[in-house]
Amino acid sequence: MKLDTFIKRPVLSTVISIFIVVLGLLGIVSLPIMQYPDIAPPTISVSTSYTGADAQTVLNSVVAPIEEEINGVEDMLYMTSSATNNGTANISVTFKQGTDPDMAAVKVQNRVSKALGFLPSEVTRVGVLTQKRQTSMLMVFSIYDDEGRYSTEFVENYADINIIPQVKRVKGVGEAMMLGASYSMRIWLKPDVMAQYHLMPSDITAVLAEQNIEAAPGAIGENSNKSFQYTLRYKGRLEKPEEFENIVISADQDGNILRLKDVADVELGRLTYAVKAKTDGKNGVSCVVFQSAGSNATETVQELQKLLKETEQTLPPGMKIRIQQNVNDFLFASIHEVIKTLIEAFILVFIVVYLFLQDFRSTLIPSIAIPVALIGTFFALYVIGFSINLLTLCAMVLAIAIVVDDAIVVVEGVHAKLDLGYKSTTKASIDAMNELGGAIVSITLVMMAVFIPVSFMPGTSGTFYQQFGLTMAIAIGFSALNALTLSPALCALFLKAHNEDGEELTTKEKMNIAMGEARNQMKKKYTGGFYKLMHPAITIICLIATIIGMIIGAFSFENILMLVIFSVIALIALIGIFTKRFHDAFNNFYNKLLEKYKKHVRKLVERPLISIVAVVISFFLLGYLMNVTPTGLVPNEDVGTIMGVVSMPAGTTLERTEEVLNKVDAILSENHAIESRTMIIGYSFMSGQGPSYGSFICKLRNWEERRGSLEQTIKERSDVLSGLLYLQCREEFKDAQIFFFAPPMIPGYSVTNGFTFNLQDKTGGSLDKFYEVAQNFLAKLNERPEISSAQTSFSPNYPQYMVDVDVAACKKAGISPSTILTTLQGYYGGMYVSNFNRFGKLYRVMLQADPQKRGDLESLNSIKVRNGAEMAPITQFMSMHKVYGPDIINRFNLYTSMSVDGSPATGYTSGQAIEAIKETAAQHLPVGYSFEFSGMTREEESSSGSTTILIFILCFAFVYLLLSAQYESYVVPFAVLLSVPFGLAGSFLFAHLMGGLNSIIPIFSSASNNIYMQIALIMLIGLLAKNAILIVEFALERRRIGMGLTWAAILGAAARLRPILMTSLAMIVGLLPMMFAMGAGANGNRALGSATIGGMLLGMIFQIFVVPSLFVIFQYLQEKIKPIKFDDIDNQDINKEIEQYAK
Repeated sequence: MKLDTFIKRPVLSTVISIFIVVLGLLGIVSLPIMQYPDIAPPTISVSTSYTGADAQTVLNSVVAPIEEEINGVEDMLYMTSSATNNGTANISVTFKQGTDPDMAAVKVQNRVSKALGFLPSEVTRVGVLTQKRQTSMLMVFSIYDDEGRYSTEFVENYADINIIPQVKRVKGVGEAMMLGASYSMRIWLKPDVMAQYHLMPSDITAVLAEQNIEAAPGAIGENSNKSFQYTLRYKGRLEKPEEFENIVISADQDGNILRLKDVADVELGRLTYAVKAKTDGKNGVSCVVFQSAGSNATETVQELQKLLKETEQTLPPGMKIRIQQNVNDFLFASIHEVIKTLIEAFILVFIVVYLFLQDFRSTLIPSIAIPVALIGTFFALYVIGFSINLLTLCAMVLAIAIVVDDAIVVVEGVHAKLDLGYKSTTKASIDAMNELGGAIVSITLVMMAVFIPVSFMPGTSGTFYQQFGLTMAIAIGFSALNALTLSPALCALFLKAHNEDGEELTTKEKMNIAMGEARNQMKKKYTGGFYKLMHPAITIICLIATIIGMIIGAFSFENILMLVIFSVIALIALIGIFTKRFHDAFNNFYNKLLEKYKKHVRKLVERPLISIVAVVISFFLLGYLMNVTPTGLVPNEDVGTIMGVVSMPAGTTLERTEEVLNKVDAILSENHAIESRTMIIGYSFMSGQGPSYGSFICKLRNWEERRGSLEQTIKERSDVLSGLLYLQCREEFKDAQIFFFAPPMIPGYSVTNGFTFNLQDKTGGSLDKFYEVAQNFLAKLNERPEISSAQTSFSPNYPQYMVDVDVAACKKAGISPSTILTTLQGYYGGMYVSNFNRFGKLYRVMLQADPQKRGDLESLNSIKVRNGAEMAPITQFMSMHKVYGPDIINRFNLYTSMSVDGSPATGYTSGQAIEAIKETAAQHLPVGYSFEFSGMTREEESSSGSTTILIFILCFAFVYLLLSAQYESYVVPFAVLLSVPFGLAGSFLFAHLMGGLNSIIPIFSSASNNIYMQIALIMLIGLLAKNAILIVEFALERRRIGMGLTWAAILGAAARLRPILMTSLAMIVGLLPMMFAMGAGANGNRALGSATIGGMLLGMIFQIFVVPSLFVIFQYLQEKIKPIKFDDIDNQDINKEIEQYAK
């Protein structure tokens, strides 16, 4: 189909665009919304418990056998494990990105099955759970007693029975971990009474096995010719404490019955007393919801919020639900900011385009093209399986100035034909498109070629590039489609032909002129004074003030007075730019600028050495800036939540830990920035369970509520607030290690947003030696200026007692040594001895000595074992001596490890912190000790370094090949490519400029070569190449018709100066709100905006002067290789131009 078809059939053109918009709207409705695409690697967790066992026992008997089998499973990246003194074992296996999480779970489960035969019977009885999940928390919510009506046990089990099961059924939930305990039938043994009756814990276990059972007696009358059949039923497992109390232990001939209540107290208690939670100081239970691999986080959170809202309506009086943290809060706040930036960019681009075109009809055409291209992009995103996320939305913002460019080229081309004397806008549009169609297609291919190759890069970075690159390429493709169909049709409909003096006018044209003159007279009479006051300088000042107002958020209803003031200023600016006086002033300024520009370009063209030197300097400057700019993955953001972990000295009781946590909670409650807080006693997000650990989840106030004075805004930003709380707690609590941090930016990698690595002991030595090496290393690391803090919660100094069984004494008395250990476990460790059913659930029966009967070493004197017909003190067969050991033992890839968490110092990036860790390890880690990164830090470390260089090479290669094909030359494309480094260097310079501003006013970000900046660099390669192509294309046209090289370059540059300035300034001005963004997602927006604006500004300034000179150089070389063939021409105007400027 020829292009003139769309001009002659405007309905067809508009229908195509309407179809694109409708499909795009359907895509918007159907697309999932998420913070980032699904980039986290699948993680499979394996967990179990060994009640009463210490960490070393759990490691040796449970973790090691399972790890040995799992190690080397297909596509495994790394494996971490932990064993704790409360008997829990956890193993996490992280797989390569792109691995099917379901298949990964099956493979791990198959490996675990092989290890079951090596595990203790107590463990196999409890079971080994294998499930897929991500390490990131989707949501943390609390159910709490707001009025003090209920016990902690009631609140916990109400949640466990009525709420948690529903949460687990929500699609996308991998695990719902309740930070509390379920019911358990607690049998509290009385050791002294047990000894009087010659009983041991094993006797109680045997009695429970006899009497607390389910049975299937069968039926009477089955297959028996009787009229009726009767099913036999047994009462089954016991349910209530009273029933357990009446269990018969023994009975004699005299009718004396010994019952369980005679030797023990029975109650419906908690399964464990090691963890409990409070919300805003009130008793309750917290639940941490983890995401299942491959699920949509946003949809899952929305379903959870809906469920919890419905559930809260049915809670008992006084109980409430509070969501402390969820990923959607930050996501939707960020999307709101991006959409706001999108609208502001559209408005600013419209203004810039109008300033240059100075015709509302002409400006309307590219303005229509913007929403058509952007909305249509959503349909394509739906088709290829993308989502609406921060990356795709940022791509939309950046695409505004790009998609408007093709329409501007069309409008300019039609205007040029009308200026030549065309009387028909349809004919002008057809001829213009015959000339421009090929150029639009070629420029589009070049722009798309920049984004397509990087979309195939692997890993997390590759996913980012793919989301951004393909979104940009699709938007550019729709833009080209609009430029070939809708825009020329609108030009034929909207634009008007110019009338020369003396030409006959139609009646309609005469009427329009008369009405226009009447309007002008009315304006002159009634608004003449106002228009005299509207000096162009006032308009420019008001326009700048309007842009500043957009940047600082003045056009919002938070401050009505500021809104009114800036609205008036914006109105004045809007009126001013539509006045003829402003148009004349702008045109005079541009004409003077154009004349000066031609003079300077001519000087540079005649002195090509200057341009060559400038290009060489730009390459060296770019290389230097790339080398000195620290790397990073993504900027850390204020996500509206901070978390805290507390580690007390080794051996601290749960009661003492709770006392300190209450004091910390009091400090948090007084902080204005914190809206609510949850305190978890006995659990750390970094270290796991333990009586000396605690955690906090603090929900901050909304971003707008924390935006006041500059000082307040800075202090209440999550990263600064975390640091201030850390310093305050460090001063007040000398015996506690307290650390505050923000959740990770990319869900699914780690718990913190700092760095994480694992120190490894490959010598097989003692934990004490390993701890000494680790402390020396961390001391050196914390001396580095790049490191704010680096710490590990591991300690081998937890007080413990080593039990030594006198085997000879046992054998002499006829007692098995295992009886001694089983008795100790029954009284002190607790034994899982049976089950019971209640509330529709299965619970455990736990056997243990009364807490008051096992409070110290003296309690051992009341513990007896059966020695024939007598009871002998257990101390006759064992001894104990005090030792020290760890509360938790971690392993990483089968080696004993210590997990180290930390954060970069203010003014430093995560990439600099990674380099500091590497350098410190090389200098201070002894032989046999090493480290490995994990989580997001591992991904950043593996993807940094040569990534940016590789991106540049790929992009330049594709652009070069396409230009070579277009120009039929391997030489001329260098005139385009060698001008690009100016802009790339400008990006780095602006990033450092913003980093310098951050050191003065700490509201910006430090310079960092992160993914956002690399995205900007990729886009700039295409944009800067496009600007250069516009000059080279026009110069080549002039050269082919016989004009001299010098003047072909000068006139090519002069002719394309206006569109280059228009599109470049539209991009720069449109992204100013992004460059100075505040609120949610501000750091990423600023990184993207500053890199793009810096590259575009410096690139444009240098390109318009250097490209003409480079064209002369390389076109001269090309003509030496292959002489140019001049085109035959008939146009009289062009002949005159050739005669004037030809050789």
